[in-house]
Amino acid sequence: MSPSTFPISTPVSSVLTTPLSERAYSDYVDSVLEDGTAFLQISQDLFVVNGWDLKAQRSKDTWYHIRSLIGSELVVVCTCPSSNPDGVLCVHEYLLRENGAEFITHDISDTEEVILFTRQVDFDNDDNFLNHFSCPSPNKRGLSGRVIVTYDGCDDGRGRWRCEKDSTHICGHIGICRTRFQQLVNSADYVGQDGALVAPEFDAKSSGSDLSVSYHRRPPPVWAALPTDPIFPPNPFADDNSLPGEILLAEDSSCCCTKERYFYRPTDRNAIKRRTATIYRLFKPHTTMLELQSCLCKRRFIGPECGYLGIFNYNNKVLFTHEILDEYTSAFTTSETPFSAWALVVSRRYGQRGAAFCSVDIFRAAWFSYVRLLHLEADMVCPKCGPCPENTIWDGVTLAFNRKHLLPSLEPPTVSQETSLIRQSTVYVPSQQILSDSATRRLIRKVITGPALILGDGLDKNVVPTAEMDAEEEEDGGNQQSTSSSSSRQHILERLESIPLAVARISGTNPPLSRFFDLHFGNSAVVTRKVPPDAYKRFFFQISADESVLQTVNMSALEVLEKFVKSPTRLNASALVGIPVLHDILMLELGDLHQLPAEKGDILEVCLWLAQRGRTVFAWLKKDGAVPKTITSPEKSWTEVASDFSLLILQTGCCYGMPKIRERPVYPRLKHDTRPDPGGKRGAKCSKYYSQYGEKRLTGGIMCVWCTHSICYGFHCIPKGEGRNDVFSALITRWERPPKRVIYDFACALGPYCMTREPEFFAETQFLIDDFHAVGHSKCAPAAFLKTYCAVDPRLRHINSSAGECGNSGISRIRKSVSYMAQDRAIVYTKVFLSIWNRQRIRSL
Repeated sequence: MSPSTFPISTPVSSVLTTPLSERAYSDYVDSVLEDGTAFLQISQDLFVVNGWDLKAQRSKDTWYHIRSLIGSELVVVCTCPSSNPDGVLCVHEYLLRENGAEFITHDISDTEEVILFTRQVDFDNDDNFLNHFSCPSPNKRGLSGRVIVTYDGCDDGRGRWRCEKDSTHICGHIGICRTRFQQLVNSADYVGQDGALVAPEFDAKSSGSDLSVSYHRRPPPVWAALPTDPIFPPNPFADDNSLPGEILLAEDSSCCCTKERYFYRPTDRNAIKRRTATIYRLFKPHTTMLELQSCLCKRRFIGPECGYLGIFNYNNKVLFTHEILDEYTSAFTTSETPFSAWALVVSRRYGQRGAAFCSVDIFRAAWFSYVRLLHLEADMVCPKCGPCPENTIWDGVTLAFNRKHLLPSLEPPTVSQETSLIRQSTVYVPSQQILSDSATRRLIRKVITGPALILGDGLDKNVVPTAEMDAEEEEDGGNQQSTSSSSSRQHILERLESIPLAVARISGTNPPLSRFFDLHFGNSAVVTRKVPPDAYKRFFFQISADESVLQTVNMSALEVLEKFVKSPTRLNASALVGIPVLHDILMLELGDLHQLPAEKGDILEVCLWLAQRGRTVFAWLKKDGAVPKTITSPEKSWTEVASDFSLLILQTGCCYGMPKIRERPVYPRLKHDTRPDPGGKRGAKCSKYYSQYGEKRLTGGIMCVWCTHSICYGFHCIPKGEGRNDVFSALITRWERPPKRVIYDFACALGPYCMTREPEFFAETQFLIDDFHAVGHSKCAPAAFLKTYCAVDPRLRHINSSAGECGNSGISRIRKSVSYMAQDRAIVYTKVFLSIWNRQRIRSL
C-alpha cells in the first residue's frame, strides 16, 4: 500500500515516550506522506525504509529493513542505527507501531526470496537503472539475515553491484541477486514497452493527496495565458526585494490535513508558533519565518496561503516561488524533461552558490499540488474550428503507465451505466455491400486489376500468350524469365475468361450496370483496344468493394445524388463531391454538355440504383429508433469545478472540452460489442493492423481527438488496447452532433462499427483514413481515403490529416515520465501538457 493512504491520526503527544521530539517525528511523517521518504511493504511482515537524518530533517540514500510481529500487540524491530535495544524507538518504529494496523496490507504475498523493491531510471543514461534488492542470506534466516543489494547499470547485469555487508565482488548475496535479476529480465511478465524491465510490484511510490497549504486558484504562466482566461489578482514576482523575512497568518490561512480545511482561528492566539521555512527560488533559496497555528487535526499546522506574494506554500516547511514551478512546466512541455533530470540541473545551479536544493520527490509532490491550482481550463477548443469542429482527427497514443497502478475509478467512455439505453433490436446486418454477391465482386476486381486488356494486330507478346512465343522462350533457355512470363500470361488469360462471367453476374443484379461495365471493360473494349480512363477503374473498384454501401454514399451525399437523378445537369453532377468515384465518371460522361443526354441512360440508371441501395441498407440498420436522448442533468465537466480541476479526470481518466451528455448505449445482441479485436488484427478485409499499444503490464495508452490546427479537443485513458469502441463511445457520449468527417487510421472499419450501432446519429458522417496511414490499407476502396475526397473538393485541401501525428510527436516528450507514474499523476501530467500545447497554438492563431 502506498504511503498516501496512511491515515496518521494519532496525536503526536500521545506517541512520544522517548527523547525524540514532536517536531522531528512530525517532519518524518510529512516526508513519508509527501514522497520524500520511502516506506514500502514488501511481504506480509517485512518493510524497507529510507534512513532519516534528524538534524537535516531529510531522507538519506541508505535503506533498512523493519519486521513487524503481530500478536496481542504490534511489535516492530528496525535495523537502522537509531533503533536501540533498550527500548528507544526510531522514527520508523514509531510510525509502524502507532499506525501500522491502519496501513499494513494483508493481500501481499509472503516470501523469503530475493525481492526487487525499487527500480529508478538514470536520466543521464536512458539505458541504466538503479535497482535495489532485499536479499536473504544463504545460512541465516530472519531479519538479521536480510541485506540490501544495489545494482547500477543496464539490464545485461554487467553494471556495478554493491552489497551493504560485503564490499567484495564475490559476495554470495550479489550472486543470488544477479541470478534473480536475470530471471526477471528473461520473464515476459516483467518486460516493458521498450523491452526494458518494468518497475517491480512493490515500487508503488505514493502519488500523495497532493494537498498543499496554498489553495487559491492561480492564473496560468504569462507565456501560456489566453485572452479568454478570467482576471486574477496580480501575480507578483518574488525577487530578493519582495521576499519577506516573516510571513504572518491571515484570514485565508489554513491547514492541508484534509480537503475540508481547518482555517485560522483569530481568537486562539495561544496556539500561535513561529518556525523557519525555506523558499526555493530559481537560483538560490531564501530562509523566512512563518507564523503558524496548531491545527485541530493535532498533527499539522495552519499556515499562510502566500499566493499574494508569488509564493506557493507546500507544507509550511518547504515553499516555492511560482517562478520556479512554472519554469519546470515550461521545460517539460518544450522538450523531454523528467523531474529527476530537471532537479539535478537546479541542484547544480544551487551548488554553485553554496546552497542545496530540495529532494526531487518533494519537488515533484509540490509541483503536482501547484498545477492543480492553475486555471488550465477552456483551452480544449480551437478558436477557428469552434466547439464542434467539422473535421476531427482521432489517434491512439502509446502514453501508458503500468497496469498495476490502475484504479477502479478509471471510467473511459466505453463503460456503460445502469441508466444506459438498451438497444434490443440492434443486430449485425449482413450483405451491406453495393453488390451483395461476393463472387460477383471478386470477378469484377479480377478483370479490372492489373494492366489494361487490349487485343490487336500489334499486340505485345507480354499481353496475350501464343504457342509460338512459348517455343521461342524455350529455345532462349530463359528459365526464370520464362516462368515469370508464363505466370503473367496465365493471369491475363484468366482475366480475359472472367469478363463474360462478370458481365452475366452483374446483369442479374442490375442490367444497366452490366451494360456500363461491358462498355468499358467487356470483350468489345478489349478487341477494339479501348483503354478506359482510370476514373472508371476506380468506380468499379468501389462498386466491388467489400465494404458497406454507406461508406460510399452517406445520407448527405445520398440527397445530392437523388437530386442529380431527378435533374441530371452538369451543375448537379459537380455537387457530387461526397461520392468522388461517381463525380469523376459523370464529369467524363458529360464532357462539354450541360445535361446528360438520353443515350447515356445507363449511367443515370446506375445512379438511381446506387441511391436505392443506400436507402435500403440504411433502413435495415435503422431499426431501433432515433439518437439516444441527452442526460437531463448532465454531469459537470472538470472545467466547471472551480476548486479542483482534477475532481473528474482523476477519477474517470476522461478529459474532453465538452461535458458528458449521454451514456453509452448497450447492445446485448452484438456479442463483440465491447470486446477488443482478437489478436490486434483489424479485420480480414483490411491489411492494416493495430500497433502494439501497451505490452502485457502496461495500460492501453490514451485516445486523443484533434482539430486540423493540431489543437487537442480531449482525451481519455484506455485501460487495455485501443479499438473502434474508444472513438465511437467518445463521440456518442460527448458530441451533441457528430463531426462531418472522422479521420482515423482504422476508419475503414470504424464506419460500419458506428453505423451498426447508431445509424441515425452517424448518418451524415464520413469515416476517412488519413494520408499517412493510407499506405497500409492496400485492400481498402477509394471511398475510405481522405485524399480521394480532396481530389474533387478543393475546400478540403486545408485539412491537416497529420494533425494527430503532430500531436503525437509532442506527446512523445512525456512518454517516459508517464510510464513511471501512478494513475492520478499520469492523468494530471498529461492534462497539463496538452493544455500548454493547446494554449501555445491558440496564441499563435
